Amino acid sequence: MKRRDFLKMASALPVGLSMAGLAQKAYAASPAYSNVTVPAAPAVMPQVINIFMYGGASELAGNLSNIVDINMNSVNDYTADNAFRSTFLQAATDNDPNNRNRFQDGQITANNLWKEAGGTHMEDMLSAGDMTLYRTLNKEVSPTRSHRESIFMSHKGTIDIENSPGIGSRLALMLLQHKSSYTTALLSNGQAVGDIEQLTLPFVSFEGDTQTYALDPENTIPLQLRGLTMDSSFNNPYTRGSTGSSEADIEAMVTARKSLLESDRSKFSGAWDGFDKREELESKMTDLDALLDDTTGSAASLGITYPDSSFGRQLEAAVTLAIHNPETLYMAVGTPGLGGWDDHNNGIDRYANRMNGLMEAIKSAMAHINASNGVTTIGGQTRTRTDNIVINVFGDFGRLVNLNGSGGWDHANNQNLYTFGGAGVRPANEAAVMGQVIGTTHREGRTKTNNQYTVPDSDSLKWEPMAVASSIYQYFGATNSPILTADPLNLDGFETFADKLPSI
Repeated sequence: MKRRDFLKMASALPVGLSMAGLAQKAYAASPAYSNVTVPAAPAVMPQVINIFMYGGASELAGNLSNIVDINMNSVNDYTADNAFRSTFLQAATDNDPNNRNRFQDGQITANNLWKEAGGTHMEDMLSAGDMTLYRTLNKEVSPTRSHRESIFMSHKGTIDIENSPGIGSRLALMLLQHKSSYTTALLSNGQAVGDIEQLTLPFVSFEGDTQTYALDPENTIPLQLRGLTMDSSFNNPYTRGSTGSSEADIEAMVTARKSLLESDRSKFSGAWDGFDKREELESKMTDLDALLDDTTGSAASLGITYPDSSFGRQLEAAVTLAIHNPETLYMAVGTPGLGGWDDHNNGIDRYANRMNGLMEAIKSAMAHINASNGVTTIGGQTRTRTDNIVINVFGDFGRLVNLNGSGGWDHANNQNLYTFGGAGVRPANEAAVMGQVIGTTHREGRTKTNNQYTVPDSDSLKWEPMAVASSIYQYFGATNSPILTADPLNLDGFETFADKLPSI
């Protein structure tokens, strides 16, 4: 039933049967995981890296299409007192990142990107077919501009954020529910998945505790499929050395305990499995740590250098893990070291450099991914493809486009999704728009007030931020993935990017 039809019906309900109550009943009668359709696993298992820009980044780095009109109506002039220089409103003719004077001839690139704010790097990735830029990720169904609600919605893929699981947890439960469909599915090293519950490091966070791994209160996720926190140096989360006793002493105690259990191993199978898994994972973490050095298969050995920043190192670690451990399926990454994106003030000094640092690191990541076909994985196999790795970048919401009195931008609803790679796991019509900019916008708002914003044009494609979650489930084989983003407040769920793109 369509949401609007449901609302019409609910308005005529007899007294005593509320619309909210019926919504709860309708949703409860449709348990999402069992109703998800996975007729077949994808040709190769995807590996998704979700990068979240906490605070909500301005869309201007990826959308200067309306900047002349914006500036005419802005409460403050973008070029006054050399805030963004007079060239901010001019077309760029020099896109060479090695030319120190490249910003003197204009900031607006061929695709209306902000050259100084990562635009040169984005143009390079668009030209290479490594990137799609969606300009119309617009919050309409629930247009809140609150950080908490917006962050939770994006990390959980749903409007109803209380006691609901995150994207990573939903994905784990979807895979678990349909594990038989994935048994013979291939990883990017040519091996079959086998038992989903026996994968090594399938769900990882490089940003500590995150709502993307919030647990489902009604469905148990096995420990092996829960999000594991790692750091950018691959310090071993399985080591016992941080307990205050020496590693050797603890190992001796464990060995002694194992000797006692060995006489009747069948009675203590859970404990033995734990010991075995810990030893396996500890060994693999050591192998991963070596890959951050200048060794065969590392980014450096492939001639790729990431920016020397906290974010650059974290992204290098995430990409290294994805490349060398095909069993890692989903990762959560923040933007450490770049600062938050809640630019109510002083965006003049900070925003462009942060966006440039972000996109420079992602360009290194894409070079790393593209150069890694044929490397040896930590399991000793050969990587046979890398077009299954997807990187998504988005945030809480968008921002107003007029320059406020503090040199920044306040909250708004429209933002960009920057998405990279993954042509081998995206639906055909989504893969076909790699290298393109999708969606057009125009400015609205009362002139010369601090309330100028962009909205999608009436004939433009547009999506909700929760389309990111819905699309991820689709990459993993779900043919009705919006069901995993549905809740009592939005019974239809959210359409994927492929659902709205032209069919091919």
